[in-house]
Amino acid sequence: MFRVVDYRRFIFALAFLTTCAVILVFHSKGKKNLAELLLTSETVDPGERPPSKRREPMEIFFIESSGHSCLTARQACGIESAARANPQAKISVYVQNTPVNPSWAETYQDGQDLSNCPITRVLLQKMANVRVVQENLLPHLQDTPLWQLYTTGSFNKSTWRPFHLSDAVRVALLWKKGGLYLDLDCIVLRSLDSLNNTVGTVDYSIPNWVENGVMAFPSGHPFLHFLMKYMVLAFEPDRYMSLGPETLTEAIRYFCDRDDDLLIDQWMFCWHRSSIFIQQSRSFYAIPGARLNAFYQPEFDPADWDMLHRYSFLSHIYGSGHGQHVPPGSLYAQLAVKYCPTSFRLATETSSQF
Repeated sequence: MFRVVDYRRFIFALAFLTTCAVILVFHSKGKKNLAELLLTSETVDPGERPPSKRREPMEIFFIESSGHSCLTARQACGIESAARANPQAKISVYVQNTPVNPSWAETYQDGQDLSNCPITRVLLQKMANVRVVQENLLPHLQDTPLWQLYTTGSFNKSTWRPFHLSDAVRVALLWKKGGLYLDLDCIVLRSLDSLNNTVGTVDYSIPNWVENGVMAFPSGHPFLHFLMKYMVLAFEPDRYMSLGPETLTEAIRYFCDRDDDLLIDQWMFCWHRSSIFIQQSRSFYAIPGARLNAFYQPEFDPADWDMLHRYSFLSHIYGSGHGQHVPPGSLYAQLAVKYCPTSFRLATETSSQF
């Protein structure tokens, strides 16, 4: 008699072999051919798709995937700025509860409640709309195409695991819950309530490069499902950006059938009667990575200050996580004084620098 367990093993083996075959086609016939194959077969069972709607109040979320036991002052600054500029929003900070990189295990205090860290404790006291969720982030990939990265063992081979985990979980959470994802190295300058179905481009050596540091979509958006399937095929354990901006940019091109330049600052109408709006670079990334020193000069250029306050929803602060010194008169410091005063004051009082 054919046992249930044998049937389950057969289904798992079939799924594994199918994934391997598709990945083989992906690398042998090229990305475009396979993307077209994905699109023509892209159907989502109504039972799989979360209700496609914008949640009210708006939900903003951040991800800290390293497993470090405390937020830094600069990370807290990003959260505080979002909370101040969007007081009606529900803000969640998803934090990996164990170290993802084994070399960090010695500095991680197992079981430490993040709210016991001074800067996080003060942040939670001051910002009533902020909550911290400490958990294993990997299960968020369950019930999405991205779970294949775990079941096939590919994810365990990652040499950039904290970054790959963050790139994957943000898309899975958007698919399931909807809302607005922000990188922790952003300073929010104004309300983000108008953002939906949108990502942003950045000035880069590659034209129309779309970053994944700011992503706003309702739950169940068809593009997110296609993106997750495309991410599974594009994943390379040794490539830092294999689940990030490069893959996001390619997925948008295929999903919206854009062989030439992407449409910037206007709606693109794409597969499944869906739409995506790509923000111009100054909306989120007005000062790109190539000009990151503009944030850290002892005296900032007033033209940069004016540009940010005239055109930007927020400023992605390139280099903030790499220990760059922040002089008191720098653009970064002055933005922090204005938009995350609590985090900035606590940092400078306890360590004399931000």
